[in-house]
Amino acid sequence: MIYLIISIVFYSLNNLLWKKVLQQANSWLVMSLRALLTSFIGVGVLIFYSPGILYEIDFNSVCRVTIASLLGAFGLICMLSALQKGTLRQLGIFNLLTIAFTVLYLFLFEKFNFLDFLSGASIIIVGFSIYIFQIQKQPSEESNIKTIIYFILMSLFFASSELVHWYNFKQSIPPLFSVVNQEIIVFLVGGIGLIMQPKSVKIQWSQSIVKSGYLIVIMAVFIFAAVWTGFLGLKITNPLLASLFPLATPILTILFGAIFFKEKWNKIMGFALVLIAIGAYVLHINLNQM
Repeated sequence: MIYLIISIVFYSLNNLLWKKVLQQANSWLVMSLRALLTSFIGVGVLIFYSPGILYEIDFNSVCRVTIASLLGAFGLICMLSALQKGTLRQLGIFNLLTIAFTVLYLFLFEKFNFLDFLSGASIIIVGFSIYIFQIQKQPSEESNIKTIIYFILMSLFFASSELVHWYNFKQSIPPLFSVVNQEIIVFLVGGIGLIMQPKSVKIQWSQSIVKSGYLIVIMAVFIFAAVWTGFLGLKITNPLLASLFPLATPILTILFGAIFFKEKWNKIMGFALVLIAIGAYVLHINLNQM
């Protein structure tokens, strides 16, 4: 479980850097360069610290991991498309839908006993709901049906990707290889989006890289740590817990924003984060008793 906690910390820090970088650079450019650098980091770690992994992976394993990575990449595309006109409140609500898809699958096909984790999961969801209630006070435009469809597809793709990765880990596919594969897929997807950008945007690329280059490097390190520890956590727990813990990411992002960028923070959001932490502790106790 400690892996999942470390993962959300790095995801939250990465979100702060996204916020800063996107003020001065194109999102597709940042995504492509960040994924490329993360891939290099992953390949370097794989070659120098676990070279034997390359001999353990067969063609079928590569195909299974690639399918999981493609599902995750499609989910990312849907999320970016939805957020063009959607709101953070909607993103949070549809994060809960991702959990619902995961629980439904586990209940129908894996005979998963959700009651074993009901208390801790409920506390986490209550804490996250309080956070949603807080951000709904922010003014926002009404979203169209296309945005809602993107959010639903995002939830479905993310849940499917997580489940396929989980099955891969049960087949002893190393999480490190999955990290490298996923980042290569994200780089390819980002590269396609980059090529499709208008010429007027491409002219500013060099200036964006100069301004944001060092931040993109830091992002690559953070996201590598976030994805790797997240996969390690998924390997030794289950998809339900792996999808519950990221609910703390947006709240933790706001907390880090208040610490590092002096952004607004209130006690109710702090209370929501405390509830999620309590829920995580209860889940930890439940796991130890199984």
